[in-house]
Amino acid sequence: MDTINFKALETELHDELVRVKRWRRVVRVLSVVVYSLVFCWFMFVLFGGLLLARLGWDDYGMLTQTLIPVFIGLVVLSFLLSRSMASFQRQEAAATRRVMQALVPQVSFSLSSEADSELLGGSRLFTVSFGDPRLGVETYGEIESADGRLHVADVAVSYGWVNRWQYHPIAGYFVMLYRHVMRPVFAARMESSAYNFRGMFGWCRTERRYEGDILVLPDHLEDKVGYLARQMQALHKRFHARLVVLEDPEFERRFVVYADDEVTARMLLTPALMRRLTALRDAFGRDLMFSFSRGYFYYAASMPRGFLRLRPDALKGEGRMLEEICNDITLACRVADEV
Repeated sequence: MDTINFKALETELHDELVRVKRWRRVVRVLSVVVYSLVFCWFMFVLFGGLLLARLGWDDYGMLTQTLIPVFIGLVVLSFLLSRSMASFQRQEAAATRRVMQALVPQVSFSLSSEADSELLGGSRLFTVSFGDPRLGVETYGEIESADGRLHVADVAVSYGWVNRWQYHPIAGYFVMLYRHVMRPVFAARMESSAYNFRGMFGWCRTERRYEGDILVLPDHLEDKVGYLARQMQALHKRFHARLVVLEDPEFERRFVVYADDEVTARMLLTPALMRRLTALRDAFGRDLMFSFSRGYFYYAASMPRGFLRLRPDALKGEGRMLEEICNDITLACRVADEV
């Protein structure tokens, strides 16, 4: 592939990137204002009875009249936010198509493809207990290799306790408040704030069909206290999988292996493959998850700012944002080749 001049490409796309950045800033400001007001409104509705008991009918009536203009302003701001979000998404989609065409013309890129929730569930990377509801999945873009073997998507997934508790008659109210009111204020990307995973998800068929499931998960208990232990307990309960201890200290420092057939896991994870997976993890600079299941190879990495979309810091200068996107896509496609 010809060497890409990222600085020249950023200069060529400068006007589009500036428009995207401007609309992103408008959406961010409006979202903070709107969702802060929505949170206050929910609190007023929830605890209005306590205020009534404390203030009395006369003062409560005056307070309600004072809040009517605020509510009208909230409706207007919500309308402006929805229109701004639509404009931002159109601008970003158009700029993203041009960026992908320039960076990776050798692959097929689509913003309209949808990753099947059953496919993500089959990876076992997002299903942690037998009683989990169906995964919530949103796809923001997908690339397909020239031969059609490899697919890598930018996905958002809701799973685990978020999905379970949203159906609870009482806790569901607070889950909804957390997912749809509080998280948009702090999320890196507002459109995927209701999900608890946003990032890269890749899959391809393999020549070999594996017995059972083999999961290679990040081992960072010091950063995610209790996550891995809960994950293992749930996997053991549902899939009868067991921890597999291997003999590569560098690999063991970054990953933990969980499989329901230890012999198959040891045959698959040869010393050479473990070294390649370790090198991929270091090249990515972020946690990677791998899954081998019934003739498919899956992998995923959390990327809250998005994978196949422009990053929030779209104009870093010197083409660094475009180079970062290109490197992420190149490494994502390289994973399947390495494995």
